[in-house]
Amino acid sequence: MHTETPIIELRDIVKRFGTLTVLRDINFDIGRGEFFSLLGASGCGKTTLLRMLAGIEQPSGGTLLIDGQSMAGVPANRRPTNMVFQSYAIFPHLNVEENIGYGLRNMAISKDEARARVAEAIGLVKLHGLATRNAHQLSGGQRQRVALARALVCRPKVLLLDEPLSALDKKLREEMQLELRALQRTVGITFVFVTHDQEEALTLSDRIAIMAEGRVLQIDSPRGLYERPSNRRVAEFVGTMNLIPGRIASANGGTAAIDAGPLGQFDAPSVGNFERGKDAFLALRPEKLVLSGAGAGSDARLKGRVAEAAYLGDRIHYQVAVEGLDRPLAVSVNNLSDSTGFGLGAGVGVTWAGEAGLILGP
Repeated sequence: MHTETPIIELRDIVKRFGTLTVLRDINFDIGRGEFFSLLGASGCGKTTLLRMLAGIEQPSGGTLLIDGQSMAGVPANRRPTNMVFQSYAIFPHLNVEENIGYGLRNMAISKDEARARVAEAIGLVKLHGLATRNAHQLSGGQRQRVALARALVCRPKVLLLDEPLSALDKKLREEMQLELRALQRTVGITFVFVTHDQEEALTLSDRIAIMAEGRVLQIDSPRGLYERPSNRRVAEFVGTMNLIPGRIASANGGTAAIDAGPLGQFDAPSVGNFERGKDAFLALRPEKLVLSGAGAGSDARLKGRVAEAAYLGDRIHYQVAVEGLDRPLAVSVNNLSDSTGFGLGAGVGVTWAGEAGLILGP
């Protein structure tokens, strides 16, 4: 990511449809050359925000700048952006080459330059040899590549992508994620990507904005969001998180102690400011928990029994029922070749390193 003036600046953005407010208090920047994702559940406002960047929707309040210029009143076709839709919107009566070059028709460039740009775009998205193939002869992955090439051929400063991989099957989707990231690095322009798939966002992005109910909850790198979510809602949305409820027993700077009643008291790094007696949660990722057999579990922080076990090849995911918790703990264990694992009903101890947990507010 570059360090110059941001390519996109959003200041106090609000969007209303009648009496319904779908975006509120949106304030953040997107850097030049950044792969930035908007992540959230359906209805959180992410697609509305993307459409606002494109000029399809207009803000009800606030300021939107793209490349330092106000976008107030600037129509979609006059913005330095282009958009790839979820449906791809491939023209069925045009072949690959014609689809890709469609947006160049209204640009003041020569036919030779137009042909050169189309050829370059075909190479970028790896559609060599398919230039004259008709749209109905293309696979889902090839259609997605055509849509990308058609958006890139006009050389926008910002490419907007509205869940462009959602129609693909799992294996092809994973392959296209890697290709899309490599493509973004090659062309070097800013990508703003909308998805509800957290794994996809973590794989692709330089930074991610977590959205809920029209607000941005947190913006950070994939590692930052996963390792240090700012609150319970982000923690539950990004990955799997065990949350043990309790009350703050003490707090000192970046650490705190939480009293989880009969389960005991636990010290951990904390996010935010806490006061004694306030409700809080001890947050623990499944892969940071360690299981031991009942006989070796005397020093375990928690004790329970295996309620479920799912074999997933390289890992085994356990659900461990602990007396005093409303829901089982999720524990993810490497499937070592010399390990037979724990059977259903087996007594186990659960422990974790001191820095593995995180204390979060409600």
